[in-house]
Amino acid sequence: MIMSDNTVVKAAKNVVESGEGVARNIWLAGLGLYSRSLEEAQQLNEKTNQVFDELVERGKEVEIEAKECIGKNAEKATDEVEAGMNDLFYRLSGVDREKLERMDEKIDKLTAAVEKLAEAE
Repeated sequence: MIMSDNTVVKAAKNVVESGEGVARNIWLAGLGLYSRSLEEAQQLNEKTNQVFDELVERGKEVEIEAKECIGKNAEKATDEVEAGMNDLFYRLSGVDREKLERMDEKIDKLTAAVEKLAEAE
């Protein structure tokens, strides 16, 4: 029976040591997982920052293009509105806007000439 008690004790020690080894390996695997997760999170953070910076640069380019496009369209819209107003003015008054501007210039010249004549007297 002593021999079998020794065998049982040895078997128990093997089981305990084996269990301790498994527990230690589980602990080490957990530490390894934690370390790997941190590294991957840092890499992901770097990639995220890089993608964000690229998107900001792309956004700046799009903003410039949009402003140029809006500026061109605003000029075109202004010209179209002005042409429409001139057309409406012509239909209502029968006077062409350009003709009216030329008449204004002539009136200014006549006014200046009359003022000169008035000063000469």
